[in-house]
Amino acid sequence: MTAKHTTNAFRTIKPLRLRIPNVIDILLVSEPEQIAWLNQHSAVTRPTDPTRSWLHRLLDARLRTDLGVDGKPLPVFQPRTDDRRAERQKALYAGFETLRGLPGEERNAIADYLSGRKQFSEIGVVVQQWCGRLFSDRYRSTQETYEAGRLLSGWASAPPWRTIRDRLDGKLAHAKAVLATAAGGDVHCVHGTSIGMENVAKTVRKLRKASACPEKLKASPDEILRECLVAPPLLLRGCDDVVGAPFLDHPLTPRTLIVFLVARAFAKSGDLDVAFLSDSWSACPARRVIPEMLRAAWRTAHHPDAEVERSLSINSWGRRWHRAVS
Repeated sequence: MTAKHTTNAFRTIKPLRLRIPNVIDILLVSEPEQIAWLNQHSAVTRPTDPTRSWLHRLLDARLRTDLGVDGKPLPVFQPRTDDRRAERQKALYAGFETLRGLPGEERNAIADYLSGRKQFSEIGVVVQQWCGRLFSDRYRSTQETYEAGRLLSGWASAPPWRTIRDRLDGKLAHAKAVLATAAGGDVHCVHGTSIGMENVAKTVRKLRKASACPEKLKASPDEILRECLVAPPLLLRGCDDVVGAPFLDHPLTPRTLIVFLVARAFAKSGDLDVAFLSDSWSACPARRVIPEMLRAAWRTAHHPDAEVERSLSINSWGRRWHRAVS
């Protein structure tokens, strides 16, 4: 996307808005610059306030209540004003940075899957294990924990008849208990091994398909990642106050539900920062470690000599840095 196109799109392309006064007000935003503008506005918040409208109440029940673990909401539903959330996000980002680019058993297994050297009945179990070990080297993934993670990751888009059934028969409660136990009660780990994990697993499956195409093997890891990365389909925001924006005909109000169509914005831009909202208060703390793992798995699968040299360079730098700060 060129700078000229970006500037024009910001003001001239109008987001889709479904608005019937006092009944429904939904804003659908897919332009990356418009998402960034709204997400940084001090009055644009999460979570949605159930007192604002019937739609806000419905979403609050499904997302914050249904997906809450031990009475605590997952990080993706915690407010931007929560200082503890912000501090934990910073700490996680710093911890993940120490793992970025390093080899590991799960990453090598994913590389073997991409190259076809190894088959798995469900690669998602391996991906979940990799995600869980970002938080704790004691994390253990099984088919049961993976199925539990998939259930939570698909909860927001599941049809009402399925969510009602899963609540009544205890399937949702059991899935949350399984994930919480595996995560040691850490809601950030629960999020990473469910909602976050499934997008990584979908990306790995797309990389496996790309590996079967000889033309794709000529692409650089960055190019193939831009093509195959699965970004979150959408993120929700509400408003604490009236918000006027240069690309809107009518201001937003506290009754407005804002829907960031992140996957569509990423498809338009091809920018990984858009997929992870990297330049915002809500940036995913794994915004660098996930792409680096996927690039490294691709290099290990298809350009092993280059990845060995790169890993040696990283380890050498790490030893020098350790000596410098010791």
